[in-house]
Order: sequence, then C-alpha cells, then structure tokens
Amino acid sequence: MTVKKRKARWVWMLALAAAVLAGPVVADQGSVGLASQQRMLAQRVVKAYSQIGLNVLPTAAMNQLTNALAGFDSNLGALDRSAGDDGTQKALSELALAWQPLKSGAMEPVSRDRALSLSRQTDEVDLAAKRLLQRLQDIADTPGNRLVTLAGRQSALCQRIAKAYMLVSWGVESPTVREELDVAVNEFSGGLERLRSQHENTDEIRRELDEMALQWEWLQTAIAAEGASSYRLIVAEATESILEASERVIRMYEQSSR
Repeated sequence: MTVKKRKARWVWMLALAAAVLAGPVVADQGSVGLASQQRMLAQRVVKAYSQIGLNVLPTAAMNQLTNALAGFDSNLGALDRSAGDDGTQKALSELALAWQPLKSGAMEPVSRDRALSLSRQTDEVDLAAKRLLQRLQDIADTPGNRLVTLAGRQSALCQRIAKAYMLVSWGVESPTVREELDVAVNEFSGGLERLRSQHENTDEIRRELDEMALQWEWLQTAIAAEGASSYRLIVAEATESILEASERVIRMYEQSSR
C-alpha cells in the first residue's frame, strides 16, 4: 500500500470513528422493533456507502453511514439487556457475529468492489436478524408486534431498493444485484398494500401510508429510468421519505398496542 493510500485510509477511518463515537439517534422501540430495525440498518450501511462512492449527497450519506453503524451496535446492546432466555441470546450472538465483517468492511475507504462485497455480507446479517425477530415474535405473538414487523419490513425493503439501485448505477454488473432490486420492488408493493388494508389503522396511520404510497410512485418512476445519473438523487430522497414515514408508522403501531 502506498503512503498516499495509507494516509487516505487513516483519514477515512478517523473521520468515521469520530462520527460513530458521537453517538446514534435510535428510536425508542421494543425488542421486536429493534430486531426489525437491524434488518433496515444493515441495508442502510451499504446504501450510504455506495452513495458516498457515487458522490450522491455525500455529506448526508456519511452521516447516514455513521449513524447506521452506531445504531446497529446500540440496538445490539439494548437487545442483549432485554434477552430473557437462552434461545434469544443465541440468536442475538449469531446476529452480532454476522454483523462484524459488515461493520469492519464499511469502515474501509470506499470502493465499488468493496461495496459489492458488503452487499453480499448483508445477506448473512439479514438472515440472522430474521431468525432473532422470529424468536422474539414466538415469545410475544401479538397483533401489535406483527404490524410492527410488517412496517419494519417496508423500511428494510426501501433501503434494500436504494442500495441495489445505487450499485447498479455505479456500474456493478451483477445479475444477483439486479434480481435483488426487482424482488425488493415487488415485495415492497405487496407489503404496502398489506399495510394499507389493516383494520387497526388509525386516520393518522392512513395519512402516513398515503404519503408513503405517493413517494413510492416517484421512486418507481426513477427505477424505471435506470441508468440516468440524474435519477440517483430522486432515489436517495424518495427512499429517505419512505423510511421516515415507515418509522413513524412503526412508532404508532407500537403506541397503539401498549
């Protein structure tokens, strides 16, 4: 490694470490909500990392990356403190183990090849988080928790869509990534319809879902125009709006179930 590359790596790592140590902003959620949020944060790490590489809202993307890294660790700590049985603790340990390579890789200087490698690592994290989430739902299988999980899945899917789109836009030629984008788009459409059909929805929740649906229309238009660099910004902004709306819906579902 050249002196210039070593210097660049240290500058990157020091900036990232300083931002992580500043602390995350994590929603006050129950265990099911936190476990669900881990699926979103893993995708968000790679999405933000890729945005930085593409120079799409790089300052905002750096903040998203650092907050996602710190938020995931903070959630692990909160879940560990609330783990009440050996099965949950085992699932949590498996999630923490799967998380470490993704976390370490995301703290390296940005490159397209590393972004693709990180994207592949999210599969292991997502699978481990899904197992933990299922364990927590088995322990407390309530309508409220099921709705939180459904809304949480939408937040993860919107970040998965943005991640895959950014990778494709960056020139990553991978059939797997393109398939991931197509599958996530279809799953998001189905999930949104399921959310909108829930009889537990209040007027406030319905308004949030209507806003999410509007942003989803914009996002689908951008995805259909794949390859045009000007649409990267629309994808970045629309998925942020969808994420914010889904997080508000999650909080409302949690509050209504208490």
